[in-house]
Amino acid sequence: MNKLPNEPPVEPEIPEEQQWSRRQFLVGSAALGVAGAVTLFGRQALVDAARGLFGSPVSSGTVHLYAYDYYYIPNYMTWRVGDQMDIIFQNQSHTHWHEWTMGRHVNEAYFQAFGNLPADAWAEDFWDGVPVTLSDPYNIDNFVPNKAIVTYDGPKALFNIQTGGDFSPTLKPGGSIHISFTVPNKPGIWDYGCFVQQYIHYRTGMRGKVMILPA
Repeated sequence: MNKLPNEPPVEPEIPEEQQWSRRQFLVGSAALGVAGAVTLFGRQALVDAARGLFGSPVSSGTVHLYAYDYYYIPNYMTWRVGDQMDIIFQNQSHTHWHEWTMGRHVNEAYFQAFGNLPADAWAEDFWDGVPVTLSDPYNIDNFVPNKAIVTYDGPKALFNIQTGGDFSPTLKPGGSIHISFTVPNKPGIWDYGCFVQQYIHYRTGMRGKVMILPA
């Protein structure tokens, strides 16, 4: 429409300044608080606190367990007695051999020793008497069954079975193995770790925990 000759010029509309709602303000403040807490207290402390408050989801079924230099992902799992587990253990390192052992009461006196050290660091090996099926071995350095009841899917030679020490698949860089089992009636907290290079990996922080809940 054409403007009349004496009509004052039209002022452009100025958008109103966006204002945060009360909800947005509270959420934003909480986020800043969490970020500040992470900075002050560290991520692991917050993760531990969250687990204490809310627990951890049960990891039934298939779990991919990755070994890096020198840590695991995940480094915490929750299982339930009687659940079927399929652990796909994979060594993601390009240069280091890594293993997965699991037990209780690591003998730290070994850490002070020199020379050839005993391979059985756990006073209690989680896998004692546990039926386990191993399959899909790839780049296996060696496997120690200890007292587990093991069924091998495929040629046993591919697993390079050894004696002595705790139950432990040791993988070359890029190696992997599939470990299937039913969670035994062994509730409570269990530790896992890598004792390669005379426990240096474990001492460096390559360890984790499994919480086993009753059925």
